[in-house]
Amino acid sequence: LACCLCRMVSFVIAGKASDPSFARAEYAAKQVQAMVPNIFVQLEMKHPDHWKSFLATISRLYDFSDYPDDFSGPLVWTLEGGLIGGAADFVQKICIEQFGIQDPPAVTDPMFKEIAAENLKQVKLQLQREQDGPGVAERCASAHASAQEDGLIKATTFSEKRHFFSHGACIEVWINSSVVEEAKTNGAAFGAGESAPLDPRLAVCKVGQEESHTVLLHPTPLFPKQMALVPSRFLVEATPEAPAEEVAPEAEAPVSAPVSEQAPPVSAPEMEVQEDQAAPAPAAPPSLLVPPHRFRSDAQEDLSLSDFTAAVELLSQVGGVAVWSAIRGGSEFRHPLETHLQVLPFPQTGSPLRYPLEFLIDRCVREGPISTLPCFPFEHFLLAVPQSDGAKPAEMAKSIATTYDSALTKLQGIRQGASRLLCFTTTWMLVMPLTPPEPGTPEHEVWLKLPPLHPCALCGIAICPEIDQTFPETAGGQLRQQRLVSSRAEEEGIPEDAPEYSLARNEVRISRQIYDRPLETLGFWVK
Repeated sequence: LACCLCRMVSFVIAGKASDPSFARAEYAAKQVQAMVPNIFVQLEMKHPDHWKSFLATISRLYDFSDYPDDFSGPLVWTLEGGLIGGAADFVQKICIEQFGIQDPPAVTDPMFKEIAAENLKQVKLQLQREQDGPGVAERCASAHASAQEDGLIKATTFSEKRHFFSHGACIEVWINSSVVEEAKTNGAAFGAGESAPLDPRLAVCKVGQEESHTVLLHPTPLFPKQMALVPSRFLVEATPEAPAEEVAPEAEAPVSAPVSEQAPPVSAPEMEVQEDQAAPAPAAPPSLLVPPHRFRSDAQEDLSLSDFTAAVELLSQVGGVAVWSAIRGGSEFRHPLETHLQVLPFPQTGSPLRYPLEFLIDRCVREGPISTLPCFPFEHFLLAVPQSDGAKPAEMAKSIATTYDSALTKLQGIRQGASRLLCFTTTWMLVMPLTPPEPGTPEHEVWLKLPPLHPCALCGIAICPEIDQTFPETAGGQLRQQRLVSSRAEEEGIPEDAPEYSLARNEVRISRQIYDRPLETLGFWVK
């Protein structure tokens, strides 16, 4: 292991995309990559119909003569051409014996059948894209590259990134110094439900049934190629009118003056200046007006089947997780774009995992259709999305919509209602409640400085505001009872009948312990 840590080690795992043995080898390889950063694994997933010809080509190229033409795979070798063997050889000799991972579940475990089904779906989509031309994924990548070149995208910067471990899972903490200021700006600009102007070049394409939704690139993304799904019927293209040219009133033609009384001829430079001054101002570029989601203002609004249909189309082609921040109450702190469904493409971090809680969520989903994550110390539910072989996107969307209904009923007892954070893929859904405070209360002062975390925290990335140290932490102490949030009144013991109590109660103090206790921070606004 020490030798492998000091140099790059590369493996190629090839097999039929539909083979659970390939899925098991892929699963084990990811565990190794999570432990050892110098491991590179190249996956060669092939359609079952193309496997035989691929095997023949590889056997000739590397002189792998020990395998017959009807060998079903998988096959593993190093990039240098060193043969490892089949999937079982790779898992046992390399992953378990050499790198010391725990023995993965047996190949008959239903999880590997699900992974194999997803792999086959991705391979079929890729073959379809090659046949039909650029699909959604390619169009997203092309639009993102163009938007970056045009300076339309400015990625969010983080002052620091930390790691926190709980129940064998890694939670990443990303500290953003602009969270509070952006929340204040958004509240002032969009607090009454105003729409936000967006450059139309950030629009990628339309997806969903009858092109119900527009895919928009986020101009200040937290993650590369972050996108929003906005119902197309709500978008308005605004084209500012160019200022009208003033027309001089008609007048009689003046009588020519004698030559001696005429104005002197105008020089060429002066003519250019006059022409520049006379030219009309260029019209402002058109903009796309994005309104906020109506969930906040209309009690009957929520996600619908059309939302999930559009999300499935995007997720199945781009890959990633979909997240939603559904908030009623409290003051608005989000940009209108962020009130809609967001899609965060894989991978989200530098880890080989697609998202930090991937292994933990997969394990919990296998334990039952409804479960919870052992590391989350607050009310939440993790639900498995029912799977069926060969399900089409429309059927998958219905399955996710049904799961969403079940999640809300489990969480709130009714289909519609309270605020929540949501995160889902095509195989699972995670939801937690939120309890926004009433404006004007001391709790609302906390809301302004520590708003609910971005829903990407549900898959293991907690984006926290940068907090200035206050007393007693400036003196080396902690807030009373090791709280994350307190007030000057509580910390200084100011009695309720004191003249300054009301003012001191609204002076919020937030502990920098939020970085070391990110899961408590995530659950702070759970009732």
